Amino acid sequence: MPTTITSAGVTFNDATSLTSANIGTAQLVNGSVIASKLGTTEQKQICKAWVNFNGATSPGTIRSSYNVSSVTKSGTGRYIVNFTANMADTNYSVVTGTSCRIGSVFAIVLLEDTVNSSRTISLLPLTSLNLGEAYEDTSISQVAVFGN
Repeated sequence: MPTTITSAGVTFNDATSLTSANIGTAQLVNGSVIASKLGTTEQKQICKAWVNFNGATSPGTIRSSYNVSSVTKSGTGRYIVNFTANMADTNYSVVTGTSCRIGSVFAIVLLEDTVNSSRTISLLPLTSLNLGEAYEDTSISQVAVFGN
């Protein structure tokens, strides 16, 4: 009996085997490959949350994001990135980037704000400082979070 394909799935009744060589992206249904179906190593390689926001507005205006529900502005140069779904633990890695003033020696960096608040599984506090170590609002801020 040949291979049978129904709404319940695929039944192999002979020596046919299903390998990665038989499956391409055209055969995958949108949303069928999810993080929980990947191996542990592959899950750790996926960005768990990211956001591009305007920190010069209050609250921070999100331009685009994944797994970020909001950006709260708690003061000049101080932000809290709130996750839609919690991180597995607080040992996640954070990558940040932001705007700088062109044509000057002035730059802005985003750093974790551990003085006023610590990261949790549901939020990440950030501080934006200029080279003079003064708090500074940023119009273009980007954050990416990787972890378990």
